[in-house]
Amino acid sequence: MSTMLQKAVTPQMSAAYLDRGLDRVAGYVVPAADVAEVTTTQGLFDLHGLGFAGTPFSPDRPIDVLHVPTAPTAVLVPATGGTDEAGRRATGGTFLERPPFNGTGFAGTGDVVAPLSWLEHTRLTPGARLWRFHPGGAEPELIGSYHGVAFGWQNHLSDDSFHALLPSKYVGPVAKLALGTFAADVRTDDDGAPTVVTIVTVAKDPEKLGFSRTKAGTWAKQLAAAEVPELFEIHASARWHGIPVRIVDQGPDQDGQQMCRVTSLAHDADVAERLGMDKVDVGVYETTVPLSVLTDVVYAQRVPRAWAREGQLAQASSAGPADPAGAPARTASAPRVNVGTPVVTVAPGSPEADHPMSKFAAELQRVAQGLVSVSPTGWTRARVLCRMVGSRGEVMAAVTGAEGKEVPLAGLPGDVARAMSEMRHKAYEPGKGTWFTALVTLERSGKLSLNLDYNNEQKWGRPLEPGQFVEDLRRYPRDDEHTPAWLRERLAADAAAQATDQPGADDAGPTDPAGADDAGPTDPAGGATPRS
Repeated sequence: MSTMLQKAVTPQMSAAYLDRGLDRVAGYVVPAADVAEVTTTQGLFDLHGLGFAGTPFSPDRPIDVLHVPTAPTAVLVPATGGTDEAGRRATGGTFLERPPFNGTGFAGTGDVVAPLSWLEHTRLTPGARLWRFHPGGAEPELIGSYHGVAFGWQNHLSDDSFHALLPSKYVGPVAKLALGTFAADVRTDDDGAPTVVTIVTVAKDPEKLGFSRTKAGTWAKQLAAAEVPELFEIHASARWHGIPVRIVDQGPDQDGQQMCRVTSLAHDADVAERLGMDKVDVGVYETTVPLSVLTDVVYAQRVPRAWAREGQLAQASSAGPADPAGAPARTASAPRVNVGTPVVTVAPGSPEADHPMSKFAAELQRVAQGLVSVSPTGWTRARVLCRMVGSRGEVMAAVTGAEGKEVPLAGLPGDVARAMSEMRHKAYEPGKGTWFTALVTLERSGKLSLNLDYNNEQKWGRPLEPGQFVEDLRRYPRDDEHTPAWLRERLAADAAAQATDQPGADDAGPTDPAGADDAGPTDPAGGATPRS
């Protein structure tokens, strides 16, 4: 039986829950059962320390309180520390927070005292409730109920309407299936073992995949837990301006650049304010930054023991006791399973900005992240082979398991192909052209290597359409000295074909090869050679 946690939420957060379907929570919490007798707005104001500078709360106005069951993957940190560095050192605690934070690890009002903890970002658990306490009111008003990823929030103030956002896969449980990785809710038995898993998707033609439309407008599907190979929570940690952060959401902006929403794990109000982070709640500081500015990026799994498959438990036991620098504490019931560290590093002795590992760092991080997101438990190496010419592209991937066998890797995210296409465009050198084949190799340790082939002809999975080499030369001109003999032959053949049937040239740049066959051969090297 999970513990019900209680947290005061701002009016802005209540609106985000009820009107938009926001499904995340973080910040200072107390056990709800320990403070059940506190029902006045003045008592709640004092208990939750709401009298901070600039507070939106007042004991003379309604106060909204969230009750949320503790998730199996939740991380709770004792809220000890101080309001300045001296106070933090005196208690030996973790937090530097603004008054009325007292740093003792307890919160209270009158005769009621309860342990105070900081809840790391997590997705809301089905069964969460939002209550509104009114000044002078005898009983709180239930204003919202959270029903999970499929239905989201039910707004009891607005005709019991349902509101749900597509959940982030970086916060809360995910289910890994042959179809892909999906945000999920996990129903368990009394021993905590999964019984039923609900997943949601935005995939094309979801009905063909067995998904049904819900009242909240999401596409959802229920599965028996036995049908789900892996259940876990992704924990993506990194450093930004030297402080530890966690990635809580990620996606491309309108220009295609990968952006991350990160939350501070430094627990230091001075540092967060100095860096200009958004204070979204007491003790919760966030900001949005490009993925390329983050360092020491580590992707890991949190797997409750009752959820873990045999391979995950074996891997967790061999992962070693040390966490990566800056990684937050975790509960004993959630062993860490390291699924890769896609950190792009410049090869030793090649620190120049124009070195490929520096020049393409942002694109390579996206490729590495894509590989990690679909690689199976126990992987040791993953590779992506990309061929491009004109408006054609082929992207293939393979992964090596613990037994040493390399097999095709399916389900590669489309952003991997986009990153490779952008990298090819960026690689162009006037007169020299750009590469035809790129091979990216990611080791489990996080080491990344890149081979680029500018000169050799490659074998394509299906024949190229006439005119592709002419189009490629138009986009990326080469001098004669950088045009190999085989390319001259292909250009001549293209020119002859165009003389018979002249196709229209596409000025839009290389076609996004995200839809190309990603199954690939067992050995994706395919003759790609390092550029000399």
